[in-house]
Amino acid sequence: MKKILVILLIVIMLPFAIWWVRHNEKIALRLGRPLTDDELDWAKQFEIRHPEHVRVLNVTRIPSPVPHFIEKALQKLGFPVGNAAGMCMRYGIYLAEEYADRDELLAHELVHTHQFERLGGLYSFLRIYLFETIFLGYRNAPLEAEADDKANKVLA
Repeated sequence: MKKILVILLIVIMLPFAIWWVRHNEKIALRLGRPLTDDELDWAKQFEIRHPEHVRVLNVTRIPSPVPHFIEKALQKLGFPVGNAAGMCMRYGIYLAEEYADRDELLAHELVHTHQFERLGGLYSFLRIYLFETIFLGYRNAPLEAEADDKANKVLA
């Protein structure tokens, strides 16, 4: 029963999630900085097809798909929303200013860029990512584990 509810939730959320990622990717691509030489090297090691397209935007607060008052309510219920250090919007990567100097954070988000490419784009990546994070939890999601593992290996 839980699996059916999760699938239904993903089906309902997916069109909005695609729009939201596209919207925020455009902002990061317009306002963000290109990767440095070292970061381009990491991107190549992660096998990103178009590392020259990636832009990194440092922000005070990572964009949220829900209004702030809903975030607060979800936090009171124990859901970890509104406190992300970084977020990948395909080729647009957002980093919270207070964590922007952490190489492991940017490397982790670059792995997500590769996952977007490898899995076939927004729809395919988000469908899998939402399923994993909703059904298994953020910490148990295989795409998150892969991002951690590959980032750690490249930076080691």
